[in-house]
Amino acid sequence: MMLKAGNRPVALRSGRSATVSPISRVVSRPQQLQRRICTAAAGQKDAFPSGPYPIPPGPVGHFYRETEKWPTSETVRLQPHDLNEVDYVDLVVAGAGPAGVAVASRVAAAGFSVCVVDPEPLAHWPNNYGVWLDEFQAMGLEDCLHVIWPKAKVWLNSEADGEKFLNRPFGRVDRPKLKRILLERCVASGVTFLDAKVSGVSHGGGCSAVKLADGREIRGSLVLDATGHSRRLVQYDKKFDPGFQGAYGIVAEVESHPFALDTMLFMDWRDDHTQAPGLEAMRAANTALPTFLYAMPFTKNLVFLEETSLVSRPAVDFPELKDRLQARLQHLGIKVTNVLEEEYCLIPMGGVLPKHPQRVLAIGGTAGMVHPSTGFMISRMMGAAPTVADTIVDQLSRPADKASESGAPLRPSSEAEAESMAAAVWAATWPLERVRQRAFFTFGMDVLLKLNLPQIREFFRAFFSLSDFHWHGFLSTRLSLPQLIVFGLTLFWKSSNQARASLLQLGIPGLVVMLSGLAPTLGGGYYPDTMSLKERKDAVDAAARSAAAAARAAADVASDAAAFVSANSSGADMAVVEVVEKAFSTSNTK
Repeated sequence: MMLKAGNRPVALRSGRSATVSPISRVVSRPQQLQRRICTAAAGQKDAFPSGPYPIPPGPVGHFYRETEKWPTSETVRLQPHDLNEVDYVDLVVAGAGPAGVAVASRVAAAGFSVCVVDPEPLAHWPNNYGVWLDEFQAMGLEDCLHVIWPKAKVWLNSEADGEKFLNRPFGRVDRPKLKRILLERCVASGVTFLDAKVSGVSHGGGCSAVKLADGREIRGSLVLDATGHSRRLVQYDKKFDPGFQGAYGIVAEVESHPFALDTMLFMDWRDDHTQAPGLEAMRAANTALPTFLYAMPFTKNLVFLEETSLVSRPAVDFPELKDRLQARLQHLGIKVTNVLEEEYCLIPMGGVLPKHPQRVLAIGGTAGMVHPSTGFMISRMMGAAPTVADTIVDQLSRPADKASESGAPLRPSSEAEAESMAAAVWAATWPLERVRQRAFFTFGMDVLLKLNLPQIREFFRAFFSLSDFHWHGFLSTRLSLPQLIVFGLTLFWKSSNQARASLLQLGIPGLVVMLSGLAPTLGGGYYPDTMSLKERKDAVDAAARSAAAAARAAADVASDAAAFVSANSSGADMAVVEVVEKAFSTSNTK
């Protein structure tokens, strides 16, 4: 049954959906060259812009439909990988989450063999995904939202000025539909699936051997770790000490709820629910380490409710979150009649990035793509997938191009070549601007870790008084480092005197850490001997311009020779010799 409230937004009526068609495994040299130029251009297009994407033009109405059914082996027929037949592929992807399958389908569509290794590739994705509408619309994924709220709201406290509305449409991802679409792209492009759990990886001679828990192994030219927060294959050269966002949530049928259907409750920092007798300990704990309510009303009797700890170290445990949610629901008069889903969410935030470059590639949670200050990841991850995939295609084309010319195997011929390929992918996964940006976000997380309830209310009062450009861009990871500095100074200026004093006292140690982390990115040695997509594209363009100039010069010389011979038939042989010598001389200087 389809349930609706309000009109469907223009973005959703368009019915856009991206599809990938399978192509031949045999790729000719001209096709490879064209593909490499196209992927270099795609890397430019996919680079994140400064500031937020604009809110879609025109009013956006509240939209709701039920989610799809989760895909099954009957509805999506994945191609199983036969290790007895094929024990070597171009790319091994560990993990069948959104990031892993998005990259897998795009690389396979370019003509390379890709195997996704996951113990349950059709398993349900457990976490709720909330996104800003403009983020998913920019990627053409708005049809994967099953609820859209025209606006969001924040409660700072119960005072008259504690309610703030955010003029930015928000949506909830239809996880079954997104998974179906991504898996169908994998099927169409020829991705194979191996039902197994990875346990380790080794490298040698340009080949990576991924060890499976059952004792088998699969080999490949490159390996992508997309195992999420388990981080099974990537290595760290520093201690991984993140903050944690913890949340306990339910999708519940209720007798009624107090939330407007056209408004998503983004944050509710009110603590009236802790005022009841017997909850003194909860009130004190919440003041010291505050949590907020995150609520998504679907219908008058169906709602997603989640008690969330923005960031803490160590994490707030789930029983505490569950108790706080129960107290809050009782205070709001919400009576749950049936729990349809229960979510236990623990997200590592911040901390050091994996060692990079390294032979194992990474994307998503295992690559450190979680926003260190907010816990958001799905939009950042899906936005990065095309860039990472296209760079992998570009690097896999290097040995393929060489092989087509010499008859060598279509794979790296040495460990040095494979390391160089992996380094180029890491440079595209974490370009310097992204590394600098993340250092600022981690600084923000370090400040948030130290704020009690009154301080965090003052922080968000100032935060949501910033321009849309700044708070949109901060939450969506689209501000450059100079813009983030302006953001920070403006936030400080808009804060109260008491909040400024707190920010100075609590923020200086984190600021020192941030500056020390930024220092290595300011020179030219962060990615030594690694050419970015833009640099590779510029090199191809320069070679094309040089070849075109040489061809024009040769054509001009030939034209001059023809004219000279026509005008001077006597002695023509000597003249032609002189002109041809001139042509070779001119061509060799280009």
